[in-house]
Amino acid sequence: MSTVPSEATSTTDEPLSNILDYPGADIILRSQDSHHLRVPKIFIIHNSPVLDELVRQTLESLDSPGDANVEAPLPVVQLPESGKILHYLFTFILPLFPTIPPTHEETMELLSVAQKYQMDTVLVHIRSIARQNPLPTQLEPALHIYALAQKYGLRSEALQTARTILKQ
Repeated sequence: MSTVPSEATSTTDEPLSNILDYPGADIILRSQDSHHLRVPKIFIIHNSPVLDELVRQTLESLDSPGDANVEAPLPVVQLPESGKILHYLFTFILPLFPTIPPTHEETMELLSVAQKYQMDTVLVHIRSIARQNPLPTQLEPALHIYALAQKYGLRSEALQTARTILKQ
């Protein structure tokens, strides 16, 4: 994971869109598909020790003496996840309506990202909302969900899906 300057110098660095432009934003999180999420860093650092460290590293690398009268652009932290999944994730930590992706596959990816960034409260919240959408009971889709849970290291979901499969 690397940092990039917040002002793009080529067309490939231009954001596809600001998919989240939260009031009072003081940092930009840039997804692997070049979407920008402008957020207040306070929400990020209080909800994830991993993202806290990435933000600190970014700010330290950008800290350079300069003209104090020149307004610096917002720092940018590059993240390896898609903008879509990051947007879903941040609905759980910002004062927004929490949103679950429409597919089981994306929900598994969302859970995986929350787990990766050590967002334990967010994991609990995602799981409680996701349980409102029951897992498939047919064998083939259940096996697919099980494989995804194993791929992402989601033990709880793998166990729950295995129970569903064994009931077949």
